[in-house]
Amino acid sequence: MSNLFLCSHFSKVGELIKDEINGKTVAFIPTASINEGYIGYVGSARKLFKKLGAKLIETEISKEKFSDIKAIFKDVDIIYFTGGNSFFLIDQLRKTGVDKLLKEQIEDGKLFIGESAGAIICAPTITYIERMDKIPEDYSQDNYLGLNLIDFYVLPHYLTAPFEKVTTQILEEFSNIEMCPINNSQAIVIKDNLKKIIE
Repeated sequence: MSNLFLCSHFSKVGELIKDEINGKTVAFIPTASINEGYIGYVGSARKLFKKLGAKLIETEISKEKFSDIKAIFKDVDIIYFTGGNSFFLIDQLRKTGVDKLLKEQIEDGKLFIGESAGAIICAPTITYIERMDKIPEDYSQDNYLGLNLIDFYVLPHYLTAPFEKVTTQILEEFSNIEMCPINNSQAIVIKDNLKKIIE
């Protein structure tokens, strides 16, 4: 059973699920953003969660102990991943074993919110996003497999500045796979394997 909310920019669409967030405890994971230059979206997401009445427990998976992350995931109602670098994020998830832990929580029906990189990693592979996200020099995996939580590929920030050109190029280059482009005002909701785009 899956309960996913995948978006480009959480602070623009989070109110669409305010009833599911109000009064809930959220594991807030900024890992994808920690080496990025611009991280304004992290602060705006944090602010919106608090406005919607959520309690945040922040954890950075590249630095926390696995046992602590496991305890946090078990105790929270929602697991949220910020945007940032998709390759860095999947590398940290797989290196630490948190990828398996996350899948277990999602399979148990826990709400997962993935923003940009957090949405991209749900795909079978993340190779398609290389034009948008640079592969880190210390990337430690021997492939670019995603979490395989969905059978399509999220293309965030579609036709949204400053990604107009690159998102168009990605869509053209990967026309052979099922791409789901979303702009910053849209989100993909997946519940019990039913997918719909909301805005």
